[in-house]
Amino acid sequence: MGVEMHDANEATEIHEVALGNFGEDDYNTLVLTGIDLVVPLEMDVDGDPLQDDEVRLSSEHGYWSRVLRVSDADVVPDPTTRLLLYRFRFVPPGVYRLATRVGGRWSPLASGIVVTREGAFFGGQPLSDEPPTTGAAVDESSDVDPEGDGGDDGHADCCGH
Repeated sequence: MGVEMHDANEATEIHEVALGNFGEDDYNTLVLTGIDLVVPLEMDVDGDPLQDDEVRLSSEHGYWSRVLRVSDADVVPDPTTRLLLYRFRFVPPGVYRLATRVGGRWSPLASGIVVTREGAFFGGQPLSDEPPTTGAAVDESSDVDPEGDGGDDGHADCCGH
């Protein structure tokens, strides 16, 4: 609901407010706007499989911040795409940055994420509210088994067995 404020010397201003009912003892509820922002990140982004990965979404002005850990209910793994879907709930409109904790320090992942009532945007492009259909890139030189089948690709292992 908009309330118009009038002053003889000033232009009309409109403010978003919740009005009370005079003479009643009930409470008014102020509903803050916000969207759910889902951030897909590669599994084990810090490279330490024994560490409970942390990802922080914080506003540029510093008044709003949320940290999610892999073990939180709002983080859903997708083994098919090798991604973790971090769901930040009720993110108010503003400009945000994304970081992950590596070695006890926050390392930046992205900045300039814009959240409006209409959705979230990065680099001027709208962010999808659908999970990604492609997965994280697989480093062929790493010891990670992308198929999850124990690495049996028909070749002998290092010991010749």
